[in-house]
Amino acid sequence: MSEIFDFLKKAEKERKQVILPPEPEVEEPDFGAEPGPVEASWSPAMEAEPVPQELELCRDDRFDLTDAAPQVKTVMDPLTLIGEQFRLLRSRLGLMQKQRGIKTILVTSTVPEEGKTFTASGLVGVLAQEPGKRVLLIDADMRKPRSGISFGLNGSASSVGLSEVLQGNVSFRDAVLTCTNPQFSFLSSGPLPPNPSELLSSPILEQTLKAAASDFDWVIVDSPPVLSLSDTVLLAPLCDAVVLVVRANSTSARLVEDAAGRIGKERICGVIFNRQKHLTSSKYYYQYYYRKVKS
Repeated sequence: MSEIFDFLKKAEKERKQVILPPEPEVEEPDFGAEPGPVEASWSPAMEAEPVPQELELCRDDRFDLTDAAPQVKTVMDPLTLIGEQFRLLRSRLGLMQKQRGIKTILVTSTVPEEGKTFTASGLVGVLAQEPGKRVLLIDADMRKPRSGISFGLNGSASSVGLSEVLQGNVSFRDAVLTCTNPQFSFLSSGPLPPNPSELLSSPILEQTLKAAASDFDWVIVDSPPVLSLSDTVLLAPLCDAVVLVVRANSTSARLVEDAAGRIGKERICGVIFNRQKHLTSSKYYYQYYYRKVKS
């Protein structure tokens, strides 16, 4: 991770050397007290097994990718620059899956508005385009869920979901929504509970993630920002790897260090620099950095 911190510190220094119009001072947000220690075990995932294609899952409330947000459709378009960047991400994760057997990927950010939900949604979109791969997106943000909106799901996505599963009111398989593209499924956050952190401490969460990894080739978990809440600290040890989304030219190296410290640097398989401006283009794109993964 040291390369990441060096990159961010260098970028901060370069920004200070560029003459820009003065910006209004903004107080640094208070993210509350650092969460206490979380007892959770973690071990490398076993070699990934292919999922039988005849496996029937999910509720019959089907949704269509044609209802996806324009940004997600752009990612799924192979002719776009950002679509190509996400395919690069897919290739890197595919290599890690072969090396380490990872299946469950937690996508998070340091603070809100860095693009983690868009990244998770875009990643699921390109993973579901791979022949023979079954992909599940879990919206684990039970405070401000946004993943369903990325795919045109609003009311139907909030009627039942992860919160109901963790309370024992519905089984995991009965809560999953399936797409008209049978390779893509979605588990919404469900009705917003008054006690998200307590629900995420339930042993049912680990059972749910294990069931998801058994039923799908890829499980992408969209979680709350690391520094805002303790929820992600509870989720990270139960996933095979973490992808951290950082907004370029905005997020400080100190915040990234704090986030990495809370979830464990060894769990982070990659960092995505969101809205990194291309030197030869006025458009923004995603840039990736990956740690060298040991077998």
